[in-house]
Amino acid sequence: MAIRFTNVCKSFDNLTVLSNFSYTIDSGEFICFFGPSGIGKTTILQLIAGLLLPDAGELKIEEKRIGYVFQEPRLLPWCNVADNIELSLYAIIPDSRQKRLELVNTLLQKVELESFAKYYPAQLSGGMKQRVALARAFAIEPEILLLDEPFSALDHKLKDSLRSYLQDLLSWKPCITIMVTHDLDEAIRLGDKILVIGDRPCRILYEHIIEKPREKRDDLFIFEQTRLIQSFLNTKIN
Repeated sequence: MAIRFTNVCKSFDNLTVLSNFSYTIDSGEFICFFGPSGIGKTTILQLIAGLLLPDAGELKIEEKRIGYVFQEPRLLPWCNVADNIELSLYAIIPDSRQKRLELVNTLLQKVELESFAKYYPAQLSGGMKQRVALARAFAIEPEILLLDEPFSALDHKLKDSLRSYLQDLLSWKPCITIMVTHDLDEAIRLGDKILVIGDRPCRILYEHIIEKPREKRDDLFIFEQTRLIQSFLNTKIN
């Protein structure tokens, strides 16, 4: 066990988002939360990150170092690319700028932005900004990586590119990964488990496990898996 929700409850004013929500995420898993907007997916991420606290129940997290990538890159506009990444390292490498810069350079190479280290966010495309955000999240060598629809604002080609960078980074520094997405294709391409969530208070309607290695998930496999999940969703709706 790495992350365990036990009867967790969370409300905002009169809106109950989670009620007696229970689920366990094991070390090394890539979990995708799939479901409609406003159902509670981001609330689950924020509880794990410690940005929110449960109203009741227990949330136990063994791993403590957490990286977070949002839908928007959230880069500091007055800092260049290298500085945006380095800022996340001061807490874990406080005494050696040389070591920080070595790690920054390694990450810039991994997301292929070495030539843009001195550029500012306003000078970058949307895809490049999100590559910086990925590099920043991995700079702290996270034990848990939280992804809140990080590729949703990108076109299809850029999404594929960013997914490749993500998979390369996870091969370099494996960690528990939890992604919120509205893109079923994306969930099938990346996840070990897809948790279809719905209703309110939010609950897990269906758990879809994918055992096939990511590198062998071709378009036919994606299509077949999509049909299986859509079949469940159609049954649920009808």
